[in-house]
Parts: sequence; structure tokens; C-alpha cells
Amino acid sequence: MCGIVGVISPALPVRDDLLSAMRDRLRHRGPDHGANWFRSGGRVGLAHRRLSIIDTTHAADQPMQRGSGRLCIAFNGEIYNYVELRDELIRLGHTFHTRSDTEVLLAALQEWGESALLRLNGMFAFALWDELSRRMMVARDRFGEKPLFVGRGRLSTVVVASEMKAILAHPLMACSVDPVALQRFGTGTWYEDDRTTFFENIERFPPAHAAWFREDGSEERRWRYWTPDYTRIDDGLSPRHAVERFADLMRRSVSMRLRADVPVGSSLSGGLDSSVIVGYLGRERSDSSFTQNTFSAVFPADPTMSEDKEIDAVVTHTGVASYRVSPDPLRLIEESRLLHWHQEEPFLSASIYLQWCVARLARQHSTTVLLDGQGADELLAGYQFYFRQRQLDMLDAGRTSLALRESAKFNRRLRVASEQYAGAQRRFNASVAYSEQELRNMGKPLETVFHGEYDVGVSLAKPCFRLRRTLSEALLYNSLPMLLRYADRNSMAFSREVRLPFLDYDLVDFCISLPDHYYVRNGWQKWVLRMAAGKSIPKSIRWRADKVGYAAPLDHWLRADLLEWGRERVFDSSLRAVPGYELGAVESLWQEHQDGVANHSWALWRWISLAEWKAIYRAGNWRGGFVSHPPLN
Repeated sequence: MCGIVGVISPALPVRDDLLSAMRDRLRHRGPDHGANWFRSGGRVGLAHRRLSIIDTTHAADQPMQRGSGRLCIAFNGEIYNYVELRDELIRLGHTFHTRSDTEVLLAALQEWGESALLRLNGMFAFALWDELSRRMMVARDRFGEKPLFVGRGRLSTVVVASEMKAILAHPLMACSVDPVALQRFGTGTWYEDDRTTFFENIERFPPAHAAWFREDGSEERRWRYWTPDYTRIDDGLSPRHAVERFADLMRRSVSMRLRADVPVGSSLSGGLDSSVIVGYLGRERSDSSFTQNTFSAVFPADPTMSEDKEIDAVVTHTGVASYRVSPDPLRLIEESRLLHWHQEEPFLSASIYLQWCVARLARQHSTTVLLDGQGADELLAGYQFYFRQRQLDMLDAGRTSLALRESAKFNRRLRVASEQYAGAQRRFNASVAYSEQELRNMGKPLETVFHGEYDVGVSLAKPCFRLRRTLSEALLYNSLPMLLRYADRNSMAFSREVRLPFLDYDLVDFCISLPDHYYVRNGWQKWVLRMAAGKSIPKSIRWRADKVGYAAPLDHWLRADLLEWGRERVFDSSLRAVPGYELGAVESLWQEHQDGVANHSWALWRWISLAEWKAIYRAGNWRGGFVSHPPLN
């Protein structure tokens, strides 16, 4: 895992000290090594900060050249199938001088050109200079696990980088707020689902895309190299074969993501997804000698929100080493601006701070790579509010009896689970689905299907496809992209690498071909995953009905430790001109929350986060950098 910078500066050479300053804005992404490379009289430059994961020798440092210097790459990420690709390339006559996946990626691009992208099983963003054609190719992985931004400045200057802070270090790049992004965030329509960022003239390069830039700074061509097909449904797949195939693909995905020359551990929330990964890792551990560390955020003083007992169950069952942290709201106050500086854009939930604390915990215990469970909910209908779409699809199809049976099971399980907790509505919504009576009264739902304005890679927006449409939008646009940003920036702030087994593209392609009744079956969401887990995790986790998510007890924090700090930010005068901010309405939200009439912590956090981001902007830190770094302890 690393940080990259690529510069095309047609009008004047890029100074080495400037490129180094841009590169070193990303030192947290790659503390092990930094280097620059220039061509075209200094008008083209690549820079790299390295976090050594595979082949930790300096022979594998970047930028890396191949083909007698014709090709040079700055690459961020991991190519998990580099072993298989390397063997294939050796048979084609290629030789290798390192054990790195970077050299394999370079050889693959040399051998197969643009078509190499479809062969890559991994997470990546890279900038490749081709001296023969005098062009720069940039590309990003299928789901956008690794970030990539493109900035366009004065004098036709183009900068690509892993984070926007590196682009903003260039004096020809504007550092101004994008009004469209500000309006979307303020009015609650911010999803990170397109190229717009909070900075004008800096775009979020889209996942599953590649582009060529000429040495004059113009963009020659851009294309999407992979698009999921939600219309291809394997209705003939039996339940047994579905579970067996899912288990095989999941096992292979986890195994490939263990390829590293540094310690590998995992995050463990206590939920189904992370627990399954720990369970599969346990199987791998029985066949090898590596020590498996797990890292969790817990709240022992708040049992309604904490998942201590679920984590205990998984740890006891699998025999892993468990390390835990209880995020401190007072420390959140101290670190909030640094957290926002690393995240680069405001964010919608204080739960981001939990990830931040878990990444720090992993660094404290010298575990460089963490496997995590993100993507499973978007693939397999894991969020509880998705169940409503399944209910409507069953009514669409005239299967009212099935809808009533499945709904009765789903609702009963949530009611029983909610009885274990005081104030269970803080933990999850036990009434998230339609009741059986509501379904009877509804009859057949309306022909209209709620959907976003997306037209690439998504399912049909018509009756009987409501769930698939929701899942496809979440995977590609309005859910997962934000979560991937949070995970990447939090882990990289502490020089940790996060790997996501559920986003193996073979596994994804298989999952989106599943009929809906393998997502939700007998009232169980993520049915195929639960079945494939087998005995690798405790039965209590495998058939757990409630889902907490990765949530901080912000409702309580804002009434206690964060009260004054939160009040200052919610009513920050700089917010008055932001579209969507109405002082009277915000005052009502604040007072109702303080009086305990309602939990408005999420709505209030939106303004807290934006106030912090704007304070960093006013202080000049986006342009000038941030002196502090995350403390180890």
C-alpha cells in the first residue's frame, strides 16, 4: 500500500523539491521509502511513497522501470493474483528481478497493454508513463478500493495522486471549495457517486476506469473496462451448489489476501461479515504458522451499543488473539481536525472514529495488513432496511403467502433480539420491515420503483427487481464508495493496509448472478453467506438476527463529553450560508436531542463534520499541510 503522484507540466519543468513536497504529503501512506522520476526535460514526473508489503527489499521500490526504461510506473495497492500472472508471463518469456507484484503488473501491461486490466485480481491505482507514445495511463480498480484523483491547474498542468492534499501542494492548482459538493452535503444528497469532490478542478477518478493523458496535458481517451451484469441471473442454481461455490470462492479470496511479507490480521466487529473472515482465516492458520491478531472497538460502559459478547464468542471459537480499544470522546475532540485532514472531505457518521482507533491499535501491535468485511452487505442484501425491497418484490410477483411467511420470521427474530437490550432502538430498528398486516393491506405495490439516476452497471428499475436495483446502486454508487474512502484514509493514516475479501471480482460476479432467494431465504438476510460459514464461526453469530453496524454512541456523547464542543460546531457561523442549513431547524434538532425527545445525532454530526472541514480550510491546511501526525499511543 502506497501513495502515488504523477505530474504532466507542459509549460515548465517540475522542480524536484516541489515533487518531493507533493509526494511527502503522502508519507503516512508509505513511510518506508520515497523517490521521484522525471522525463521530457522534467515536464513529466512520477513520485512514490512506499509501504513495503510484498518483497520488502529496496529492489522493489518505486517508481519502477521496465522495457529498457520505456515504461515507468507508480503503483498503489496489491495485485493478489500476481503469483499466477508471474508464472504465465514467465512462460511467455518474461524475466523478473524482484518478488514484487509491482514488477508483475509492469510486465503484464507491457505484454497485454490495456487488456491487462481485466486480468488483475486486486485493488489498485497507478500512473504509468510510456516513453514510446509519450503518454501517461492512469487506472483504478473495479470498486475503487484504492483512491485516485485528477487535478487540472493553470498552464495545462495535470496532477494525479492518491490523495487530494498532494495535488493541492502544487502552486498551479486552485484550492477553492466546489459549490456543488457543498450544496449536496448541506442538503443531504452527498453520496460520492460521481467525479465531484469538495475542491474545484479536482475530480474523483471513477472506479473500473482507465485513461490516457498526452504530454501536453490533454486527455486522449477514457474508458470503463469492467461493468457488472445484474441481468445475468442463474435461476437453475441449486441451494447446495450455490453454497458450495460461494464457500470455494470465499476461501480462495481469503487465501490470496494472505499473500504478504508482513504480519496479517483482521478487524473484528462481532458481526457476521468480519466473523466469517476470521473463521476462514482460522482454517488457513491451522495449515500454517502465522499468528492471527484481531482488532475491535468496544464500549463496555454502553452494552446496548457494544458487541463485546459477540467478539468473545468468535475469539473463543477460533482461538485468535484479541485486542480491543474503547474510543474516547475526549480524544475525538483532540484528534478531530487531524482525522478530517486525513479523510479530506466531511463525513456523515462519527463511527469513522472507531475505524481510526482500530487502525491505531493494529499499528501498536505491529500488524501491517488487516482483512475486513466491507462489501458483503451491498453484495448479499445485508442491511436490514433492504428486507423491505425483498418484501415488495415478492408482492410484485404475486407471492403474497411467501412474503407473509418470510416477514413473520424476520420480524419475530428482530423483536426477540431487541428484548435483550435497554433502549434497543439505539442498536437497531426492530420495526424496519413491513408488518404482515401492512403487507395484507398493501396488496400489490405501485409500479413505480424508487431508484437513483444511475444508468451504468445497475439492475432494471422495475417491479420484481427492486432489491437488485437497490443492491447494484449501493455497490457502485451511493453506499460502498463512501465506506471505501473511510477505510482507506483511516488505515493509511496509521500506515496500515486494509484488504477486502468480499470484493474479489470472481466472488462479486458470482454473487450478482445469484437469484434473490439466496440473498434472503426463510427470513434470513445473507443466507448464502450464513450457510457457507458452516462451523467456522459460532452458531450464535452465524444465525444472529440483529445488525448493529459500526456505530459510535454519539447520541450519548453529544449529551455529555461532546456537548460544548458539538454545540460550538453545530452553530458555527460559517455554516449559515451553506445550502440546507436553517438555523431555526438546527436549533430544534439540537434541543430535541438534548431533551432526549429524539436521537438526532446523525443529523447533527453532518454539521459538526462540515464545520471541522471548513475550519481546516480557513487555516490554510489544505494548501499548506498539517504538522501533526496520529500519535501511536
